[in-house]
Amino acid sequence: MGYRASGKTTIAQALSNHFDCPAIDADEVFEQKHSCSVGEFIQNQGESSFRDAETVVLQEILRISDGVLSTGGGIVLREENRRIMENSGLPVVWLVAPADEIRRRLAADATTASRRPALEGKDVYSEVDQALIDREPYYTDVAHFCINTDGISVPAIVGSIMEWLASWKGCAARPGDTSAGANS
Repeated sequence: MGYRASGKTTIAQALSNHFDCPAIDADEVFEQKHSCSVGEFIQNQGESSFRDAETVVLQEILRISDGVLSTGGGIVLREENRRIMENSGLPVVWLVAPADEIRRRLAADATTASRRPALEGKDVYSEVDQALIDREPYYTDVAHFCINTDGISVPAIVGSIMEWLASWKGCAARPGDTSAGANS
């Protein structure tokens, strides 16, 4: 888990390759289920309806999927979602990056406008600083492990997560061992 453009999808895919299991992007599952982008859903039905539907998607994924989950950045805004993740028994990794790096990544992503809508009446770039401040206590509440993704290679991030997973609740994170899983 982590804020937009913190590296969740990229790291989930790399971890899933390591564990030889699926990478599940909650936003992609949402978009397939609702036949529209997150941005279109929010524009047509509002953020509150989106958060309701996002909770249902989280519950469904955790109930039926065995893989590495990449959540939406705002999943932690609802207490219910934080408790769902906490009670899942699965490791939750928080990916962080500084606001300037997040803005750079958002600007470099051609899908930002359609897939990552501004949520606070500002543009997607100007809301980053405040959103990071507002969400930090929620991410902290849920995360078992936190790693900064700024300027660190994907293999190095995955290595750090794997090292942490090896000691998390006595879980052995070995290549090909899909029992460890990870939520990011």
